[in-house]
Amino acid sequence: MADTLTSPMHVEIMSPDGAVYTADGVEMVVARAIDGEFAVMKGHLPLVAALTIAPVRVKKDGKEKQIAVFNGFLEINDDRVNIVSPQVEMVEDIDVARAQAAKKRAEERLASKSADIDTDRAQLALNRALLRLRVTKSL
Repeated sequence: MADTLTSPMHVEIMSPDGAVYTADGVEMVVARAIDGEFAVMKGHLPLVAALTIAPVRVKKDGKEKQIAVFNGFLEINDDRVNIVSPQVEMVEDIDVARAQAAKKRAEERLASKSADIDTDRAQLALNRALLRLRVTKSL
């Protein structure tokens, strides 16, 4: 096992389109699994966790970066954190106006209580919009 005091952590976050975020020297990763939020630091034991729609926070050089991760899996092994998700969005790539419009549409659909509305789909759309707004600090 690597020396936990001197070896940096490597983080890679991937979507079907390829690597979205890659960094060495990461101090900590905070993610939300199905059963709650957890932090990963150097020397963490191997782990695989199913992620929910939530921000992943990566701390490097004393600064924190938030990345929108829409479900997926996180694997920790030998100070390497790999996240694979069907959809990953960096803050700078998020269209805030579009996210606000999607939030409004989803809320209207959920409030309508119409029988022809797929409430599960509307709730997922709302969760995705809220995540985008949360990571851009527009909420």
